[in-house]
Amino acid sequence: FQAMTQEALSEEASFSVLYTPFEKEDKADKIKEANKAFAEKHPDYVQHIFTDPHGIHLLPEKAESHPGQQYLLTLGFRNKEIGKTVEKFVTQNLPVFPG
Repeated sequence: FQAMTQEALSEEASFSVLYTPFEKEDKADKIKEANKAFAEKHPDYVQHIFTDPHGIHLLPEKAESHPGQQYLLTLGFRNKEIGKTVEKFVTQNLPVFPG
């Protein structure tokens, strides 16, 4: 997911990304805070805002970060339908095939 996001960032202007430092706190509250911070920093990308609830992410390779620091990944979209589609694909449960 992160590799796809990094690649898309270099080519796509229909969405923006915000990484929010995450400590072992209440994830639901941190997601609300991340969405609010995103809306304040990127007002052009608020048609659909989505913070990945599944994973804790690391910053892209070129960004300065502290070793071991984890981040919530928030995406904001100019197009609501594209945002909903991305959120659907990220949050859907994938089938598990035994063996």
